[in-house]
Amino acid sequence: MIKIFIINIYWFSFYLGPIAIDQVDPQGNFIVIENAGSTGKDQDLKGWTLRRKIDAKDDNVYKFPDNFVLKSRARLRILSRNASKGTINEKETLVAENIPTWGTGTVMFTRLIDANGEEKALFNQKFQ
Repeated sequence: MIKIFIINIYWFSFYLGPIAIDQVDPQGNFIVIENAGSTGKDQDLKGWTLRRKIDAKDDNVYKFPDNFVLKSRARLRILSRNASKGTINEKETLVAENIPTWGTGTVMFTRLIDANGEEKALFNQKFQ
């Protein structure tokens, strides 16, 4: 007997302003954000946070370092503590030491919140 499993992955994203959540690893290893703005401006991320909500579990919360600036047209990968760094460019990588894994589940919301508490980007994933 052969069993075939089909997993459907649905995702939706939006962003307000130049910073977007570009990618969220389905295995919970990393999140990628991008300064996609056309203005050519760098973005100071002092006071910004990433929040990841999985099903009914508590949020994983990552606070960006106070001195971190995301350069114009740059991408940044935020690894979980347990993710393999491998051959990743360290200039474009931060490690969330307080988050062993970004986590997995059935319904996942990843939000980027600015220093004023305003949601600037959302990345929603649903597995069926």
